[in-house]
Amino acid sequence: MEILSKEEKFARLKLTRSESIGVRLFWRLIKKYSSAVESLEILKDHSRKYKICEDSVVEKEIENTKKLGAEFVFFEDELYPPLLREVVDAPPVLTFLGRREKLAEFNKRNLISIVGARNSSIMANKLCRQIAEDLGRNDVVIVSGMARGIDSEAHKASIATGTISVLASGVDVIYPPENKKLYESIKENGIIFAEMPLGTAPQGHLFPKRNRIIAGLSSGTVIIEAAKQSGSLITAKCALEYDRDIFVVPGFPLDVKSEGGNNLLKQGAILTLSSQDILDYIFPYKAIQEELLLDNTSVSFESEPEEIHEKILNLLSFTPITIDELVSTLGVSLQKVLPILMELEIENKIVRLSGQRVSLING
Repeated sequence: MEILSKEEKFARLKLTRSESIGVRLFWRLIKKYSSAVESLEILKDHSRKYKICEDSVVEKEIENTKKLGAEFVFFEDELYPPLLREVVDAPPVLTFLGRREKLAEFNKRNLISIVGARNSSIMANKLCRQIAEDLGRNDVVIVSGMARGIDSEAHKASIATGTISVLASGVDVIYPPENKKLYESIKENGIIFAEMPLGTAPQGHLFPKRNRIIAGLSSGTVIIEAAKQSGSLITAKCALEYDRDIFVVPGFPLDVKSEGGNNLLKQGAILTLSSQDILDYIFPYKAIQEELLLDNTSVSFESEPEEIHEKILNLLSFTPITIDELVSTLGVSLQKVLPILMELEIENKIVRLSGQRVSLING
């Protein structure tokens, strides 16, 4: 069932393709006038201030999009990425290349973006591939921007398991040109998104707009080599504004390519040495649950759950400790501790942190 009418979709394309209508103004208009159709009627009285796109331009774009085999996905559509829908400056419409069923599948999975230096080092590329491959094997879709360096390595390593590329151009423009083979591979096996209309060449001011989409699509962003003025820091800034996690691979202090990432670590980003640091954060109980399947030892200390509950609260403080340390101190099996930890977390009395650590919630 279509939520938006054909007329409304056309009007929304017309608004978004108008030079003087930015994303935030678009959403203010929709909020005030309820629809793009009504907004366009109102704007007729302000033609000197707002230059509205011609119908013929939109008609031509719709025609060319169909010829390319691409599709539009509007904010209200079921296929619109759910995490991106949560951000304040979400694109009203995206153009995408790829199969609809693939996009529907990706919308149900965890998405993590990986970004970094275009002139990335050999070791950074190697670690990037390892992280992307490991995350993919754990059902995580990788999001990046198809730029040279880290972006390209992240895509190549996740083609088989799931990858999304977000372009700073039209969805039909391959940039950089040497990524033609990668572009074709993602088109066949993943999803390519673009906010800009077909034929739009990549320009400097479009990359920050692209980066906000990369951050908005993902529950977390991994930074691998980012200089002080790196575009990756724009992605990180957007991720922070959207209340998403930021994972940073540390670099040598004198390496200018790592200065921006190291500064993020000083500000509280999650130290990331391998994919496991990310997986522990995304799936906090997975490793423990797997351990339970292998643990056939009998329980040696038969405390009642209420007693263990009280002991855990007494032992914990605002300083995190590992669950292994807690279990060892309690002298109780992991099988008994795990459900109580989950109960305490639901009660908002403790918090799970990366590295399988726990602490009391401050305040």
